[in-house]
Amino acid sequence: MTDELTLQDEQKLTLELLQDRLEDLQAQITRQEGEIEALNQRLPDTNIINPNFLVRAFTVWGHYVVAGFIIAIPFICLSIFFVIVMSLFTQQ
Repeated sequence: MTDELTLQDEQKLTLELLQDRLEDLQAQITRQEGEIEALNQRLPDTNIINPNFLVRAFTVWGHYVVAGFIIAIPFICLSIFFVIVMSLFTQQ
């Protein structure tokens, strides 16, 4: 009979340990869900992280085109300046 009590005590102890572990895991899941929500709120509102590939591709292409224009503007201004200066010197 002591063997049965010992077996029941072990099962009860094991069940209590499993319940404690389950509660710990549930608390961890709840905490991680809150962290994920906080991270999602920090994400910028941009289409670069859109799940649709075509939307991402056209967004990146648009950024590339705009960056190209921004880089080209000083060179265009310098070219126009040199053309104006050259045209002034050739008229004299």
